[in-house]
Amino acid sequence: MNNKPLKRSQEMQILSRDHHFGLLFTWKIKQGINKKVDSLRMKDYVNFFWNQHLKDHFLDEEVLLFNRFSSEELCIQAKKDHQQIIDLIERVNAASQGDYAVYEKLFTFLDQHIRFEERVVFPHLEVIIPESVLTSIGHFLEKHHQDFVDDFKDEFWK
Repeated sequence: MNNKPLKRSQEMQILSRDHHFGLLFTWKIKQGINKKVDSLRMKDYVNFFWNQHLKDHFLDEEVLLFNRFSSEELCIQAKKDHQQIIDLIERVNAASQGDYAVYEKLFTFLDQHIRFEERVVFPHLEVIIPESVLTSIGHFLEKHHQDFVDDFKDEFWK
């Protein structure tokens, strides 16, 4: 398998950086499960990450990319994935204490989704999006995007 780093267009690099934070999130949840951390502590982090980062990231992707190319099968799938991740977060919030299975489903699915976007969806969109549109997306992200700051106080993953 080819493990060369993916080259992302400058305009899309902000969204790829967001994906890095998503992968760190999945790693932290996995560490919490391995350490048998109280699931309520992890639930607080899931909600923190959703509210402080992931919700806005999904909105950016959908408005700037997926809705513009709504007939593209890859965009349809990415939006379905977003809804499935939201559903999994709701299941985390409804889960009883100690139910690690739903956390495992969340981190596994989110990890797969991020890799799907990075390896399949984004490269495809970078080919089909006209350069002028890609440039306007990049300018919008530069002006309006807020970098995620993970200042969650309970570092349960350590």
